[in-house]
Amino acid sequence: MPATAFSVRFARELDVDQLAILMTGTQPTPDRDGAELLSIFSDAIRADVQCSSCGKFGAGVVRPAKSRASKAVLRQAHFRFVDPSGGDAHHPFCEFYGDEETRSPQVSLLDFGSEKSAETRAVRLLVCKGIEQGIFDQRRIRDMRQWFFDLKSATRFTVSMPLEAISWAHALQRHPHYRRWQFHPAQAEMPAFDWKAAAKNQFTEDHFHLFELLKEIRSDDKIWQQATELARKNHGREVFNVTVLQPYYEAAISLCVFVAANSSVDFGKTQPEYYRWKGPPVALLALCALVLFVSDWEMNTAISAFAKLLSAPAPSDLTLGNVIGLNPFHEYAAWRLVTASAEVAAKSTGELDYDRQLATIEAALREQHRRWKSGQS
Repeated sequence: MPATAFSVRFARELDVDQLAILMTGTQPTPDRDGAELLSIFSDAIRADVQCSSCGKFGAGVVRPAKSRASKAVLRQAHFRFVDPSGGDAHHPFCEFYGDEETRSPQVSLLDFGSEKSAETRAVRLLVCKGIEQGIFDQRRIRDMRQWFFDLKSATRFTVSMPLEAISWAHALQRHPHYRRWQFHPAQAEMPAFDWKAAAKNQFTEDHFHLFELLKEIRSDDKIWQQATELARKNHGREVFNVTVLQPYYEAAISLCVFVAANSSVDFGKTQPEYYRWKGPPVALLALCALVLFVSDWEMNTAISAFAKLLSAPAPSDLTLGNVIGLNPFHEYAAWRLVTASAEVAAKSTGELDYDRQLATIEAALREQHRRWKSGQS
């Protein structure tokens, strides 16, 4: 149920009422809504309007649903994409594909015109400048969406690892594996010997090859929780392989850090040095991805574009920021944890329960010490 879609004719993202105004020159009213105004333009809309996620054509306009008693709007007017045979026109991997009642909302889309936070207000101003200065426009924003969608949909994988693999990999990431120490039974003769610490040290020696797989993974608990939810929701299903986005994600994060640290613009409370751990403000990430995209992913070209944006005069038209942008890295960090956890699980031996393994190791060390001591007597 996409509330907005991209019009090729008008080269912008529009909702039903906005499209009606542009196509008919008439302002919708409570008695005659935008969907009704567009009813005579169905063929033109099918050929002109694209899904903002997968780029497919075949749009139709669905009228809003209203309560008979109160006339309150129960469902907003929206676009529905239907192929020539009457089926779903969306790409099967599009987030709008399938049952309207069960699929997730399109949270990867961002309203650059929003003023809900400091970072979106700051980014909105830069978007206005970028369009006014000719650095990008809504057509290029649409091009970026399609490029990212095609890139992700070209490679896929099936979520098939054990669900406990996420908590196992999370525990490995938190484990103090930098402490290397070989156990000898004689060490346990110390009066305050720490058996739990010894078990953790032995765990490191037993699983050191797994820590190498996670050395580049840096995420907080919130993202690990999101990864668990994604794995559970999609278990047994084929999904996008978002790891193909890694070089672009790293470039976008680097640009976010540089821009936030060198622009004197307030992009929110999180300090730039923590972006790689906690993630940058989503609106800034989306804008940096867009500037890199129009700069052919060349970092210094993108930085030059930002320098032009920041030094440009205040935009004459703040409504230029009323566009829908894309966060192409929506859920990237969490999916990266899913794929990394699957790799770790595939190379693990035994059960994937961290606490149980530590208990088993401690029991084995105690038994080793008991045998050693009995041999001494």
